[in-house]
Amino acid sequence: MANGGRILWREVFKKFQASLRGVKEVDGKVVGSDPFGNKYFEIAADPQRGKRRPTRWYRAPDTEAKEIIGVDLYGGFDAKMPAEWESWLRHRRDEPPTDEQVRRSLALSELKKMNAAKLEMDRIEELKADGRYDGPESKPMDHEKAFYPKYDDYEVNPGNLEKRKDPWASYKNPYLPDDHQHTRKK
Repeated sequence: MANGGRILWREVFKKFQASLRGVKEVDGKVVGSDPFGNKYFEIAADPQRGKRRPTRWYRAPDTEAKEIIGVDLYGGFDAKMPAEWESWLRHRRDEPPTDEQVRRSLALSELKKMNAAKLEMDRIEELKADGRYDGPESKPMDHEKAFYPKYDDYEVNPGNLEKRKDPWASYKNPYLPDDHQHTRKK
């Protein structure tokens, strides 16, 4: 009975020392990868140790990247990820998706983007024919407040004085011409 207490404190001390040494690389089984370069890992469930569900995670291609200054970049939290892999990570599906499922889903999303661009072009042509087309830039309606002005000389976020990029650039439809992209403000 007395040995049980010593063993417990020894394990606690070992864990404390390991935490001071730094992050230990967790060994997990590579389950797969996606077309965006993300790799997916899993550690199987171990009910005897109290782990009822497997541990799942992913590494984006830029997870280990460093910024110019040398500060760690916590990359990967905003990485592109197929919906099938995201549902696997959140334990909504038991089996990891196959490459065929992922590629079929990505092809379907590209088809939807192309069809949306065609519909938008048809809608614009219809508005032009009726004489109701005002251009791609949206204007506030009567009940809305005017957009807050943004100037290139001032920072939007403190410490971020680099040339302002379009925050919606990654959300624009690639099949729709730039002069027909509807955004809130340029």
